[in-house]
Amino acid sequence: MKNYIIKTFNFLFFLFITTNLVQGKFYIPDPPQKRIYPIQDYAGVLSRRHIVTLNKKLISYSKMTSTEILVSIVQDIHGEDPNILASKWGEQWRIGKKYNNNGIIILLSIKDKKISIQNGYGIEPYLTDLSTRHIIQKIKPMLKNNLYYKAIDFSTKEIFQKLKKKYKNNKKKQNNNYLWIFFIPISLFFITFFLSQKNEIEFSSLFMNTFFLTDFLFRNQFHQHDHDENEDNFDGFGGGGSFGGGGSSDNW
Repeated sequence: MKNYIIKTFNFLFFLFITTNLVQGKFYIPDPPQKRIYPIQDYAGVLSRRHIVTLNKKLISYSKMTSTEILVSIVQDIHGEDPNILASKWGEQWRIGKKYNNNGIIILLSIKDKKISIQNGYGIEPYLTDLSTRHIIQKIKPMLKNNLYYKAIDFSTKEIFQKLKKKYKNNKKKQNNNYLWIFFIPISLFFITFFLSQKNEIEFSSLFMNTFFLTDFLFRNQFHQHDHDENEDNFDGFGGGGSFGGGGSSDNW
């Protein structure tokens, strides 16, 4: 009887150890040091072109609305709860703006065939558990057919629609320079005219110099504006956090 108890205990202990070794634990990676981009594909299921396209779309959306959507794609979450893991990821990477807490995490685990959409507290009133459940149900057929780009693209469009006009970026752009751009040429025109009258300088010569100066100012200003809209001006996600505002998950 004693030997039977010992063997049973050893078997259960071995089973416990083996199960934990197989299950393992998923460690959330450290955020990139330079900047956090929206698409984090650790499983390598998206092409470079698809990553660039999705990044541009989500960066543009965050600039307009301040809402940050992070898509994390991993190979295996080792039995972890996808909802808890996605919320922790959002907390650790501080996704969303500091005072709005308007971050969203879309977590895909390829081997486990699991997906979770989790919200920051600021998103909770607008993107409900039921809403995220409906989104997941719509993209499950795409995920089953390994159409990961299509599923992510569709789900983000659905989120855009649900959050329409709920947030806007309060960061004011310094567009006062445009007033100066229109004020300067008018002022230079009158200054040129009076100088030509007073000093008997040929007006056409002074006017052409003024024209070239204002043309330079215009080109420089609009070139700077174009550059500001470039992705190089993207500082990266992060600064908020406070997740736990609801969401849902499912298998596909």
